[in-house]
Amino acid sequence: MSQLEWYRNFVSVYRAGSVSGAAKARNLTQPAVSQQLAALEGAVGAALFVRTPKGVQPTPRGKALYSEVFDALDRLDRVSRGLRGRAALGLTRVRLGASPEYFQAFALERLGGLICGEGTSSGGAFELTAHFGDDRELLGLLESGVLDVAVTSLKPTSGLLQHRVLAPKHFVLVGSPDLEPPSPALAAAELAAWLGARPWVGYSQELPATRRFWQQHLNTRFGARQRLVVPDLRAVLRAVELGYGVSILPELMCQGALQAGRVQELWPLRELIQGEQWVLSFREVDSDRPELIRIADALSLPGT
Repeated sequence: MSQLEWYRNFVSVYRAGSVSGAAKARNLTQPAVSQQLAALEGAVGAALFVRTPKGVQPTPRGKALYSEVFDALDRLDRVSRGLRGRAALGLTRVRLGASPEYFQAFALERLGGLICGEGTSSGGAFELTAHFGDDRELLGLLESGVLDVAVTSLKPTSGLLQHRVLAPKHFVLVGSPDLEPPSPALAAAELAAWLGARPWVGYSQELPATRRFWQQHLNTRFGARQRLVVPDLRAVLRAVELGYGVSILPELMCQGALQAGRVQELWPLRELIQGEQWVLSFREVDSDRPELIRIADALSLPGT
């Protein structure tokens, strides 16, 4: 067994978080992967992973080695894909990172034909593994090769990553259906007073989009009482439906509830909170992967 294969299996264990997961990804037996990992650890002279009941965790030496070899191995795999074709390598699984809210409200419906059907004229269907996290965490996992693609509200800054804008990220001010909305004739100060008198439901204490709206368009600081803070936009939306308070939420999250009448739009601010976008990021070394191109096409909105 060549040292190159030692490194390939090491990277697979690192990304899978377990020897069994690496064995499945590499189409090898678990004992074979364990033996190759042990041989590499012997050559390095240090443990690369700590075994846990749920899998393995990289040691500091393992993290350092991974950072030294993963990019070179991925680039070599890219050359191999071009020489032998993707079907020979069996690259049919894509690891996608996103927020759970975006994945449920938007991605699931649009990716169904790619992961459940026969695919498109540009390729067959593939398997998908979803990973949930915040934007910075997902971009870090993408850069290190743990993910193949990530949808975030942040553009990547690393030179290893490329991105494609999928759509602008619009926001909606929503409340329960039985709440009397403010008069459309209210001035900014009057609207601020009306909103400030309502209880709010928030994703976090920071509420960057909400505070930006208050400062830029109501000319004052956000000072309303947050009755409920829950770190899941789906729960925030449900709380608004139940009358806990009002909230400013991404439009994609609210479309179904608005159409069904479970919430109402209280004030038109779709074009007022600007600058945020849904962005699909991927590693430069994977820019030729047709699966990622098809995911980007499926998630892009017309006119983007």
